[in-house]
Amino acid sequence: MDKKVSKVYPVQTLRRPGELFEEVEALAGIGYWEWDEIGDKCTYCSEQLARMHGVTVEEFMRRATSMDADLEWVHPDDREHYRTQTLRLSQTKSIVELEYRIIQTGGGEIFVRERGVAVVDADGTHLRSYGFILDITCLKTAELALRDLHKHQEEILDQRTRALKLSEERYAFAISGASQGVWEWDLNDEHNYLSEQWKLRLGYTEDDLPNAPGLFIKIVHPEDRANVELAFQAHLKDRAPFDVSLRLLHKSGEQIWVRARGHAVWNNENRATKMGGTISDITEYRKLLDRAQYYAERDQLTGLYNRHYFMRIAGDLLHKSSPNCRSCGVAIIDLDDFKEINDCHGHPAGDSALIVLAERLVEYIGDTGIVIRLGGDEFAVVFSTHLSWEETVQYFKRLLEEVSKPIAWEGFLFECSASLGLAKKTQAIGSDVNDLLQQADLAVYDAKAAGGNAVRCFSEALLSTAVNRTKILSSARRALTEERFLLCFQPKADLQSQKLAGFEALLRLSNEDGTLVPPSSYSEVFEDSVLACRIGEMVRLRAIDQASSWLKAGHDFGHIAFNMSPPEFLAYQRDAQFVDRLIEAISNAGLKPSHIHVEVTEDVLLTRKRENVSSILRRLRENGITVALDDFGTGHASLLHLKETEFDLVKLDVSFVRSMLTSDVDMAIVETITKLAAKLGKQIVAEGIETQEQLAALQGLGVAFGQGYLIGHPVPGDAVHFPSNALI
Repeated sequence: MDKKVSKVYPVQTLRRPGELFEEVEALAGIGYWEWDEIGDKCTYCSEQLARMHGVTVEEFMRRATSMDADLEWVHPDDREHYRTQTLRLSQTKSIVELEYRIIQTGGGEIFVRERGVAVVDADGTHLRSYGFILDITCLKTAELALRDLHKHQEEILDQRTRALKLSEERYAFAISGASQGVWEWDLNDEHNYLSEQWKLRLGYTEDDLPNAPGLFIKIVHPEDRANVELAFQAHLKDRAPFDVSLRLLHKSGEQIWVRARGHAVWNNENRATKMGGTISDITEYRKLLDRAQYYAERDQLTGLYNRHYFMRIAGDLLHKSSPNCRSCGVAIIDLDDFKEINDCHGHPAGDSALIVLAERLVEYIGDTGIVIRLGGDEFAVVFSTHLSWEETVQYFKRLLEEVSKPIAWEGFLFECSASLGLAKKTQAIGSDVNDLLQQADLAVYDAKAAGGNAVRCFSEALLSTAVNRTKILSSARRALTEERFLLCFQPKADLQSQKLAGFEALLRLSNEDGTLVPPSSYSEVFEDSVLACRIGEMVRLRAIDQASSWLKAGHDFGHIAFNMSPPEFLAYQRDAQFVDRLIEAISNAGLKPSHIHVEVTEDVLLTRKRENVSSILRRLRENGITVALDDFGTGHASLLHLKETEFDLVKLDVSFVRSMLTSDVDMAIVETITKLAAKLGKQIVAEGIETQEQLAALQGLGVAFGQGYLIGHPVPGDAVHFPSNALI
């Protein structure tokens, strides 16, 4: 790689989630818990939660082994309510909230509010639950005091005077200790009241903000007024709890989040005369919630939105696109061979590259759409543009040019191309988020199949191809399980002596009725890496087993050749033990490495990982296994590969053999290949020999080996005939 770079892109680091919970506990006095619904026991207890119960974390975990065990901390008067609500938690998916009193181990008593929610699997089974407990003792004390205040107002004057004085003293004490504020609204004359402590907190003096009509309008954030009014009217009409979160405006313009709670006072005519209650500062708590929400919606490495956010908002973005929008939809960008960076330079290098690529995507897309990291090396764009569809395709082709620009990291330059799939929102084709995502994914697959670094658009034809491919792969998996893949063996002959030289193992698929399926109808199976590796492993082991059986029976079979597909090489290039396992299997079968030939097509060399493939081929040859280049002459750079890769044999493609007697051009090609192979010290195997004339011509050119119907048809292992004389 080029090392003419000096700029390094650092990897971003994020704080552990545990640190965030520690801040939540420290700033908001919240205790966190997790409960195993199946095992009926506590699996996690935070420090703050344990302190609320007057015990250590270890003691709490030891004692909290069931709901009944938990009840010993609950005030006797609250236990039935606690039992009912916790039972709801194990039966519903909704958030459950309850308030109760905790009797601490040391004898203290506190009021708490608890919220929890269950995690349910696809079958509806409750697996676990989690939630938090908030100490609201001070708030409850204030509420009780305020309730006393309004109650005593209805009593006789002298009793009310004494009770009011006592209540006010008690309330003042509770409020000062809990940092709560008091508000009141006279519904007769619209007089507003806010406690002096909170006026000071908002930056006002009594003169700046007198208790008068319009006080609340001045300090409540304009965007929150409608919500407060709705809650207010709901309380007056239906006596629904008045409990809202809103923003108050500091004199400086700063916003302070508060929680306002209260209730109205009704006269004998059942008419509300005033409302009053408390407010508490929840600014820090809201900040922590906002941060938690940020991390829930963002990819922690790149800062882009994540898949969860994408699935939540993409539909709205597409449906609310501008009236001037001519093209909108989803694009998926999947990096090509990105794993090489991680494999060669480690994950810090890969992470740094992803950060740079994310920045490039955001800068290029701008206001055209939103960039999301779906995971790994895959990104998505929800886009809406005034461009025509043809112009949009060109727009995204230019995006690939931006992506493929070199990336600098610690003296190295990385080049990272990408495959891009486009799905357009239309009326004719399904256009919800899942549909578009699947369509773009199919287009990406098509781009990668074309060699990568390309843009492909979804179409109905592409969908039809994908459906057909899925059926073929499904059928192949079932056939593999039912052992309907068969091996047949086609003989090879020494063309000069016309005697048996070896066999090629050819895969055949049997239908459920026993008829054979043409190989061309399931060629796509070998484009799937998992299936290709499973079938390839089966072919190798069966071929080795068949050769061992022939050897034990005293048959001189020469060798057995089998093919290895490109997906197998892609999988095994990271498996250092593959060659060793193959040699071990050959040895355990009582064979020699010279009994085995491995055939590869030129496709395995048409990859950026060519060095890794060459390394595997070299190790095979070093261990005595013969390596053959199959279908020679049909690839894009056959002569180059023949020169640079160490092959023992070159298999002349059947297309040249079939037409060499009728085409002077093809005959010239065959002559050239045979002469070139001879100069390079490689022997030729001619495929598809069907006539005596073809055989004679190949013998005249000095071709060493051949196979085809003239020499023998592929047959199962138990039907192979071993002639004592010439095959032809």
